[in-house]
Amino acid sequence: MMVITCSLKGSPGASTLAVALGARWPEPVHPIVVEADSAGGDAAARLRLPSSPNLVSLAAATRGNSGAELLSQHAHALASGLRIVPAPQDPAQSRAALGALAASQFSPFRTLGAPLIVDVGRVDPDPAMLGLLRSADALLVVARPQDDSLAHVAARRVHIQGWSHRLGLVLVGKGYPSAQVAETLGLPVLAGIPHDDKGAQALWHQRGFDSALSRHAAGLVGQLPHTAHQRCSR
Repeated sequence: MMVITCSLKGSPGASTLAVALGARWPEPVHPIVVEADSAGGDAAARLRLPSSPNLVSLAAATRGNSGAELLSQHAHALASGLRIVPAPQDPAQSRAALGALAASQFSPFRTLGAPLIVDVGRVDPDPAMLGLLRSADALLVVARPQDDSLAHVAARRVHIQGWSHRLGLVLVGKGYPSAQVAETLGLPVLAGIPHDDKGAQALWHQRGFDSALSRHAAGLVGQLPHTAHQRCSR
């Protein structure tokens, strides 16, 4: 199973959501989070991880090898049991790595025998990334339920619907009610998640996972396909 998180404008918390979902995935499964942000990654700095392995080493290893073990070999194990492949901070390196993975048709992503959560950051998909978005079992578009953020969703609604037929909005923070947003935009809203700075900091610092953010992430996981008591088929 592959879940993709993304945003359209600003920083509404797509990366934090990806890690929160992974941390609250039903046991005994421990998913892998891949930071596939073409603008460069923040996960390594936030989690104080070594510079390697990362998305670059994964892309290099992909050449001539599509084994299911690749992602595990290039992932860091966190205290929560979650594994993460961070992107480099340099946008040029990140784009080059994503280009190499796209050339391999994202083969490591398609052969993994465990749930996969891919954070693509602020998305402006080129043709190479469209294949990844369209293969997601769930595409989560993260936005704030406020006029400025929702205006960008409305402006790109047709494009968003073309990315995946299995998409849903995740609204972060206070603002318009989920039902009103869904009715106005004509897009499904899967969840509303509180803006929780303390919970996000605890998550990134791996110091505890009982927070409003964590509990809402667990509820969202339960709404995704193939989660509870199911194994992925990818």
